[in-house]
Amino acid sequence: MDEIVLSTRKSVVGAWLSSLGLIPAFFAAFLVGEGLISLLGYEVGGSVRPPLPAALLATVPALLVFALPLWPVVHFARRALAGGARSVLIPVILTAVAVLAFTLMNLVPLGFN
Repeated sequence: MDEIVLSTRKSVVGAWLSSLGLIPAFFAAFLVGEGLISLLGYEVGGSVRPPLPAALLATVPALLVFALPLWPVVHFARRALAGGARSVLIPVILTAVAVLAFTLMNLVPLGFN
């Protein structure tokens, strides 16, 4: 088997496996967001909503933690695309859509009081 083909296949597999990083990233983002809002002195899930600056201070780091798996997915995808494997776009698109949906679900409620 050609070494370029093998490297391309490994990159495609790496992209798919990296997209599975969304699962632990979801839980880590939850812990970061809830932990930061608690450290700021606000009750998590309470009836009183924290002010926008405090909510953003807790939400933005959580969103960054959730988006971390996108980095290795794109890294492996670029390597696989260089080898001609267009199928690697599937994990890239799925991961990007998941990150975008998570971002919107967490940022949109902050704008409504």
